[in-house]
Amino acid sequence: MNLPVELASALNAQIGMEFQASYSYLSMSSYFEANSWDGFASWMSLQSDEERVHAMKFYTYLLDRGATVALPAIEAPEYEFSSPLAVFETSLAQEKKVTAAINNLYKIAIQTDDFATVSFLKWFLDEQVEEEKNVGDMIEKLKRAEGNPDAMLMLDNIAANRPREEGE
Repeated sequence: MNLPVELASALNAQIGMEFQASYSYLSMSSYFEANSWDGFASWMSLQSDEERVHAMKFYTYLLDRGATVALPAIEAPEYEFSSPLAVFETSLAQEKKVTAAINNLYKIAIQTDDFATVSFLKWFLDEQVEEEKNVGDMIEKLKRAEGNPDAMLMLDNIAANRPREEGE
């Protein structure tokens, strides 16, 4: 059950994108750790773990379909930020980029009549809606808390208690 070449190539690129996201979230976590935002650091560390799991789902899928895994290079992530809000805004931009790439994968799968991949990608489509919502909600809360140290500490505490997702 081989994959169309264009689809296999795009899925390999997605592995790189997911590992890049994981690496970026790890860098965001280190920024928060260095600035004593332990809850936000925990949130980003959890995100990093989730993105690695996503990359491995693509990796396993390619192998299960008899395709070659060709891991692409990833870039060094950004590591300097001006504020917690800036970190979460960077996170949202990254999630939107991942969403666009998954939408493109879905389109290629449909165009090549690869319905197994269409089915496989559904979980990722749903996951991206949740990812963008979670980050977007935190951005709105951070904007409301701007200039209020007590509110920022409360948000940091909320971030620390974010549960791990099922299946992650």
